[in-house]
Parts: sequence; structure tokens; C-alpha cells
Amino acid sequence: MEYIVTFQPDGRVVRIGEDRSLLDAAMEAGICLSALCYGKGRCGRCGVRIEEGRVRSLKPKSGDLHLACQTFPASDLIVFVPPESRLGEHQILSESPSLELSELSGFDVGVAVDVGTTTVFAYLVDLSTKKPVAYASEYNRQVTYGGDVLTRLKYAEHIGVESLNRSIIDTVNSVIASLIEGREHVRVKHIVTAGNTIMTYILLDRDPRIVLEDPELSEFRLPRRLDAEKLRLNCSGSLYSMPGIAGFVGGDVVADILVSGLHKSEKPSMLVDVGTNGEVVLGCSEWLLACSTSAGPAFEGGEVSCGMPAVMGVIERIDVDEDLNVVYSTVGNEKPAGVCGSGLISLLAGLFRRDVIDHQGRFSDMPSDRLRSGANGLEFVVVFGDETVNGRDISLNEKDVRNILLGKAAIYAGARTLSRVGVDFNDLQKIYIAGGFGYHIDLEKAITIGLLPDIPRERFEFIGNGSLRGAYMALVDDEVKKGAESLAKKVTYFNLSESKDFNEEYLNALYLPHKDGTLFPSVGK
Repeated sequence: MEYIVTFQPDGRVVRIGEDRSLLDAAMEAGICLSALCYGKGRCGRCGVRIEEGRVRSLKPKSGDLHLACQTFPASDLIVFVPPESRLGEHQILSESPSLELSELSGFDVGVAVDVGTTTVFAYLVDLSTKKPVAYASEYNRQVTYGGDVLTRLKYAEHIGVESLNRSIIDTVNSVIASLIEGREHVRVKHIVTAGNTIMTYILLDRDPRIVLEDPELSEFRLPRRLDAEKLRLNCSGSLYSMPGIAGFVGGDVVADILVSGLHKSEKPSMLVDVGTNGEVVLGCSEWLLACSTSAGPAFEGGEVSCGMPAVMGVIERIDVDEDLNVVYSTVGNEKPAGVCGSGLISLLAGLFRRDVIDHQGRFSDMPSDRLRSGANGLEFVVVFGDETVNGRDISLNEKDVRNILLGKAAIYAGARTLSRVGVDFNDLQKIYIAGGFGYHIDLEKAITIGLLPDIPRERFEFIGNGSLRGAYMALVDDEVKKGAESLAKKVTYFNLSESKDFNEEYLNALYLPHKDGTLFPSVGK
């Protein structure tokens, strides 16, 4: 049976079935709730008040608020959405802008945009001086449709692309509005975007499902030049999207390569973008090889019971001492609500170092008030409820550990598979770590769990958000656009799904830090 749901104070009305949650209804109405646990009922941030009607809830309400993701209509409803339950740009944790900001001297501006799966970042650029003058970021409003690109592809297949397109257009327009706020008479004349292929196709109102049909279509290597206004973007000029390499290696990776200078290196180097869709590039000035590996959403906070994206109140760093006491730090020094990707890496490394978990990710049965039996086997209590924002324990269980291992194994195995062309990790001149998430990784702990190779630390270089910086470079210099287009055609795509080597490497990497301990001599276990 279907019911009519009216959202206030927006006045938006949708009709949904009794088997769909109020979170689904809100998404359909174009209202972005703060469902930072991807609708698992864990983060407690999507609270709504039922003003009229009956509902069926899977979890008890807190005060007068029901969790939208756990609540279903049992009649026509009037639902009030409070401000604190809405997804907002203030919730995002991001690195500081890597480029120095200048004063605006003209009226014609451009916008460089990193269209990320989770977050959209942008620079406002003075086209007369070619210098950035403002920086802004906001959650990609598609996050409530799924935490990774494959989930959104499934949504596109079953529901359609229209709502996904509307969400990302609204997000980019909102970021532009933030950038130009208080700057009268500015004219946005040009936009350059970089993002993975699926996000780019959705932004350009193209069907992203073509990626599943053939991930190696030549059209993925082409840039797109479009009228921004026809896309409903707040720009009076054109939009240029960076060319990609394949269905799962997009323009963001081309931008990463440009920023790192990997394509100019005399000796082989490697670039690793750690994220939901992990990408690895190996090569030098003479040749380049790229692959993508589905790491899953664990490093973005998905598929882990205590996991959350990097927002205010999330635990970003953890240390476990010999007595299994936990020392942690949260974003904004607020009460903890969950653990983000960098926190999960440091937590897993700490538990492994203290023998709480073994090489296979199984918990040991040692005496501690932090170790207990749960619904998914043994679990370790990271923070007890009397310290958390919602009064509930934050814990990590064996299923969570397994999901983190699946993600780290995929990224490491992708890198190892590419290295089989004859380039040993120890022979690499550099390993560039890209992406906003990579910026926050504790290098030693990432090596401890086997996410990154155990090589001299000085060879690692964090380039931060290379996608945004590359988009900026292309915005202010047409020669960079030409270079990106040439580079996209030069890179050879390696399809890991067709590689027996990858399957072997993946299985070996499912251990802590690896099945072959000699690959990680500094870990010493």
C-alpha cells in the first residue's frame, strides 16, 4: 500500500510504499538528511518528528524524534525535518586548501570542481589573475542513495538517473553559491570538473550504466565541453570535464597524475588513490599502467558497524596501549559518534600490535572488559556509551574487521599485480598517495595492516586532493587541458577482473599484514 508523505517546513509531498523508509521518501522529495551511516540506524542523525499519522519504527524514538532510516509509513503522514537533521557543508572534514588564496580583483571567475563520490570540493578562481580566491566543500547529496558508485549504479538501474543527476547538480550549485557569497557582480564564466567516470556521467546527465556494459570504451578517454546552463548549473559559460581512462578510472586520476608529475618521472613511480574505488597507476615518462580495484566503502565509513564518514565528532585517530586502554581524538574535539577511515586503520593496527586480533583478523579470547561477545562474534569496545554522543557503545566486531581487510587487500593486491610487470616496490622512486582520505592516513599504521608497501618512508609523498588541483590547473591553462587529453590516451588500462595474478595477490593480502610476512619486515610479526 502507498501513502502520501508531506515534509515540513519544505512543503514537499511524495507518495511511497509501506516498505520504503522515510529516508527514502526524503530523498525522493529532494530533502537531504544527515544519514551518515548510510541508513543503518547507527549514527542517530536523521531524526524527524511525526506531526500527523502513524508509523512503523524498527528502533524506539529519541525524545520526539524518529530515525527516518528506520521508520516506515503506516498511514498518510506529515513529517517535520529539524535543521540539525539536514545534511550540511559544516559537517565535512577536509584538508585545508593546498593552494594559497588571493584577493579577487576582477568580476569574471571560474570554478574548479572535484566531483567526489562522497564530497564535492571547489576553488573559485579569478580568471584575470588565474589565482584561487575562495575554497568550499559540501557533501555530495547522492550519499543518501548509497555510499559507493556501485550502489548508485544499482539505484540508477532500478529507479533511474534523474534524481542522482538532480542531487549532484544541486550540490555543485550550492558549492558555487558558497564560493560567490558576498561577492557582488561576479560572473561565473567557466567550470572545470574532475571526477570518476560514473560521477562525471551522472553530472553530465548521461546514463552511467554504460560503464557496466564495457569498462574500456574509447569514449571514456574523451573530455566533454558543454553549455553549463543547459546542465542547470549556475554558470553563464562552458563546462569542461577532464578526460578519463576507463569506466572505473576517471578524470580524477588523470588530474592526480598531472599534479604528481608521475608522467614525467625518469624512473618508475606509483600513484595510489585510497578510497571506495581504489585506483593505482604505475609507470614513468615512457609508459603508464592503471587499474581500479573495488575497495568497498569501509574506508569511507560504510559496511563497518562503527564506521562513519569524516565529519564532526568522528574519531580520526586511535592508540591502544598495553593494557588495552584506548586513547582517541575526534574531529572538532566533540563527543565521539563513530570512527572514520583513518581511525579504522589506526584502530586495526593497534589491535594487531597488542595481539587482540591475529593475522587472519580473528579476535583472541583475552581477559578485558573491552572484549565481549556480540551479534557478530567477539567485539572490541572502542568507546563506552557514557562518553559517546548518543549514549551507545562504539565497538568493532569480527565482521567489521573482515570488511576492512577486504578493502585493504583489494588496494594492496592491485598495486602488487601492476608491479608484476617487472617493477619491485623497492625499486620505485616514489609512491604518491592521493585523495582527501589519503591526506589523513597515518603512514606507519597503514603499512602495519598491509594497506601500503613496506618501503623507506621518505619515498611516500602525499599530494592531497590531486583531482581538485588538477581541475584548477586545467581551468587556468588550456595547455594543461591538451596535456590531460594526451595523457588519457597514453595510459594503458589493466583490467584486474581478468587477471589470475590479482586473485592470487588478493587472497594473500587478506592477512595482517600479509600472508607472506617477509614483504613487511618492519612490522616484525
